[in-house]
Amino acid sequence: MMEIHQRREQILGVLRPALSRAATFRWFVLLVWGVLLNRPPPAVTRDLNAIGLGEGCKGQARPWFESGAFSVEGLCRRWGGWLSEQAHGHRIQGQRGDVGEGIKVAQEGRKMPGVKGLHQESEDVSKAEWIRGHSLNALSILLGGGSAHFAIPMILKVHDGLTAATPETTDAETKPKTTLVTKMADLGTAYAQAGSYIVLDADLACEPVMTRFRRHQVHWISRVRSSTVAHAPFSAVPTVKGPGRPR
Repeated sequence: MMEIHQRREQILGVLRPALSRAATFRWFVLLVWGVLLNRPPPAVTRDLNAIGLGEGCKGQARPWFESGAFSVEGLCRRWGGWLSEQAHGHRIQGQRGDVGEGIKVAQEGRKMPGVKGLHQESEDVSKAEWIRGHSLNALSILLGGGSAHFAIPMILKVHDGLTAATPETTDAETKPKTTLVTKMADLGTAYAQAGSYIVLDADLACEPVMTRFRRHQVHWISRVRSSTVAHAPFSAVPTVKGPGRPR
């Protein structure tokens, strides 16, 4: 058990350059250990209690999430870079293997940011057709050995229900049109390495994803959509001649 804890401390030390302030990094280490030691659903107070800190430290821990000493994107890139350097990473023709997934998580809070009505496309009868919750896109790296592989999350983002502040424009056509599909494609191109392979669901098999992946030299593995239409070139048979105008 001590070896596992030491290994975790080494991994946290690798992420130190992503946080510019020492105090911010120390709070990051405390909160990570709180998440690891906390068995109930995650919450700031529960995480602090898991590492022996009282509720009085909650006022000092909450501002950490709004600190300007780090960015989530930079922290995730650092974490993904460390995962890519591991010898037991799954390789496809010598390149890194990633897995992308869009998930919907039900939430009880009515005033939580990003919570909205979501439609469940899954055919599982145990899931409700409509839920209120978060729509997230995740990108993971495949690690493992032999026939056992595990998808280690690299980044998980809420991609629906949150509106970024953009300059106001009078022409609606000048605003960028983004969907959950294009956001998943942008997430893959931003965090995947050039030449790597990304496995996606069939519902993401569309032209916007293919265009972005080809532009960034990212390989894509997916099942073709059931609505996909393939066109074959017409091959004329010169020996067959019938009435009417030739085709």
